[in-house]
Amino acid sequence: EQTLKLRPNYPEAWNNLGMMAAQEGHPDEAIQNFTQSLQLRPTYGIALLNLGNVYRRQGAFSKAEESLNAALKLQPDDPEVNYSFGMLYAQQNQTQQASEYLQKAISLRPAFPEALNNLGILYVRAQDYAKAEEQFKTCIQLLPNFDQSYLNLARLYAIRNDREKAKEIVQQLLILQPQNAAAKQALEMLH
Repeated sequence: EQTLKLRPNYPEAWNNLGMMAAQEGHPDEAIQNFTQSLQLRPTYGIALLNLGNVYRRQGAFSKAEESLNAALKLQPDDPEVNYSFGMLYAQQNQTQQASEYLQKAISLRPAFPEALNNLGILYVRAQDYAKAEEQFKTCIQLLPNFDQSYLNLARLYAIRNDREKAKEIVQQLLILQPQNAAAKQALEMLH
């Protein structure tokens, strides 16, 4: 805010204010700030991505798609833009398109925990449990401190009625993160 008092036409500052508003749970304020940033610089890819993500989280899918399309035209090889498109399609149960964009995000950034994990979740939804298991294991191997893949792999094993494997995975996570509340809760449920 201080920066904008000195320099009101600073798109990065408006974008940063938008990020802060979004993180604090004020999507309307975030949208206003991202829009202001884009009025100053219409080809600001990060602001387009951020605006698209706020719209996506609000369920305004056509507005999200419009912003993300503009970002994708500017930055076709940006893993974050491809990931956001994957999540946009996943939220609309368009599994094939979601999978393609998540795979592209992973090809652009192989150690992308959210993309790896969420692709695994798509495979679970499609009941392709072998691919889901492989996806979660890849994420655990590449990013051993990302807890969501352990928890999702444990859920997958529980779905397949293999409670012992599920417990093993949760225990592996608890060795790395002894205070992980979700892992403690999962282990209690598996006993």
